[in-house]
Amino acid sequence: MTEKKIMSFEVSSDAAVGDIISKDRKQKEKKLKVGILPLSWFEWWLMYPDTDMEKIIREDGKKFVSKMKEYYGGKYDLVSPDEIVDTLDMAFDVGEMFAEAGVDVVVTDEATYLTDFIPIEVLEHLPDVPVIIFATQATENLSDSMTNRDAIRYSGLVGNAQLVGAFKKMNRKYKVVVGSLEDENSFIKVGKHLSIIDLIRKLKKVDIGLLGHTFRGMYDIEIDKTKIKGVFGPNVLYLDVTHMIEIWEKLEDNEIDEFIANLKKEIPIPLEIATEEDMRKSVSVGIAVEKLIDRFGIDALTILGQHHVEVSTRASADFAFYCAEKKNCITTHEGDLANLVMKYILHYISDGKLPVFLEWTAFDKKTDSMLLTHHGVVDPVEHASDMSKARWTPSMEKWDYTGYGLSVEYCSKPGKVTLASIINEANGWKILVSTGECLELPQKPSFAPQFNFKHDKYEVTEYIQKVLDEGVAHHVCLVYGDYSEELKLYADYIGVKYVEI
Repeated sequence: MTEKKIMSFEVSSDAAVGDIISKDRKQKEKKLKVGILPLSWFEWWLMYPDTDMEKIIREDGKKFVSKMKEYYGGKYDLVSPDEIVDTLDMAFDVGEMFAEAGVDVVVTDEATYLTDFIPIEVLEHLPDVPVIIFATQATENLSDSMTNRDAIRYSGLVGNAQLVGAFKKMNRKYKVVVGSLEDENSFIKVGKHLSIIDLIRKLKKVDIGLLGHTFRGMYDIEIDKTKIKGVFGPNVLYLDVTHMIEIWEKLEDNEIDEFIANLKKEIPIPLEIATEEDMRKSVSVGIAVEKLIDRFGIDALTILGQHHVEVSTRASADFAFYCAEKKNCITTHEGDLANLVMKYILHYISDGKLPVFLEWTAFDKKTDSMLLTHHGVVDPVEHASDMSKARWTPSMEKWDYTGYGLSVEYCSKPGKVTLASIINEANGWKILVSTGECLELPQKPSFAPQFNFKHDKYEVTEYIQKVLDEGVAHHVCLVYGDYSEELKLYADYIGVKYVEI
C-alpha cells in the first residue's frame, strides 16, 4: 500500500495539509498567562517589629492579587506567589516559577519602597516578557495623622521611580499604570494593557485569506504580505477563485432554499427592484464563501468581486461579506489587507462588535457631517437606525454579474464611533484614528448602508482637509464606541506611528 503524502492546501481538499495550521491545533490556543508580582522589603519588618505594619503591608499585597483575580481571573491565566515577595531568594524562586509557567506579561505592585534588585531578579528569568508597573498605593488619599510608619506603607512611588530609573539604564522596556488599590479605573487601565498584549499574541496566529488580488490601480492599498506578517503578525494565504468555484458548483438547491428562508426570518425587510433570482444567485456565492472559510480555517478574508469572483459566477459578491461575518470571519473588499487587520483589531478591542469597512465618500455642510459608505452587505440588524425603512436593493455598483445583484440599504444608528485605518507609507506604517458620532439622517435611496460621521471637534471640510493633508488610503474602518485609547496603546506596543485627528 502506498503511503498517502501530505499535500498543499492549493491542491488538496483534506483537513490536514502541509501549509496551513489545522483547526484542532488552533483551537488548543491557551489563555494569556499573567504573572502577578506583589512586592515589599524585608528591612521594614526589622525596623518596626512590635507593630502591625508588616501585617498591614502584607494585606495590601494580598488585596492587589485578589483584585487582579476578581477582574481578570476568568479571562486570563493568572500566576502569583502565595506571599508578598520581599527577599532576593523569594525573587529568584518566583522568577523561576514565572519562567516555568511561561508567563506572557508581568504586572508589578510595589506596596512599599524596596530596592530595585528584587523585581529585577524576578525579571532576569524573563528577559523578553513585557512589564507593566502598577504604581499604586493602598488608598486614594493620605491621612492628616499619617505617622512615619504610614509613610513607609505609602512609599511605593519611591521604589517605582527607582525601578524605572534602573530600567532606563538597562534598556528594559516597561509600561506604567498609576492609581490606588481603591480605584476601579486603575485596574481597568491595567486590563487594557493586558488586552493589547493578548491581541498582539493572537494576531500572530491569525490566518488571512486574499481571494483574488488587490483591485488594479489601487496603489494606496497594495501591500506586501511579508510586511503584514512582520509588523502585525497575521499570515496571508493567497486563495485562487477556483477554490471557491469548486465549492460553488457543488451547491444543492435545497441548501440555498434553506438559507434564504432563514435569512428572511432573521432580516424581515422587503426586496425592492432586485428579484428573488438575484437574491438566490448572491446567496449561492455567500454560501460558497462560508464553506471556503470552513475549508481553510481562515479568520479574516478580503475578496475581490469586481472583474474576478463576479466574472466566474455572474453573480454579485456583495452579499458574501455578510455571510462571512456571520461566521465571525472579518472581511474587507478589493484586496485591502491592511484594513482587514484593522477590522480584526477593532473587533477584538471592542469585545466582539462588528466593525464596518467603508470609503471616505462625500460631505454635507448643512449637517456638518461626512457620508461614509461602500458596496457590500453590512448587517442591518446590528447597524440600522430603523429596520422598518431598511430594504434589499440592487447592488450599488454594476460590475460583471447578470441581473441586479443584491445589496442592503439603510441609515446607520446614531452613536459614538471610532474611525481607524492602517496605512503603509514610504517610511513605514501608521495608524490613523478619529472619534466622533454617527448621525441619524434621512435614508437616501443609494442602494447601500449609509454612515453619517460628524467629528468631535472639526467642521466637516476642515476635518477632510486635515485627513487629506495627513495622507490616508481611500478605505476606512468604523466601530461604535471610543477605542482611541486602546488603538494608541496598541501602536505604542508595536512601535508604529499613531496619528489622531
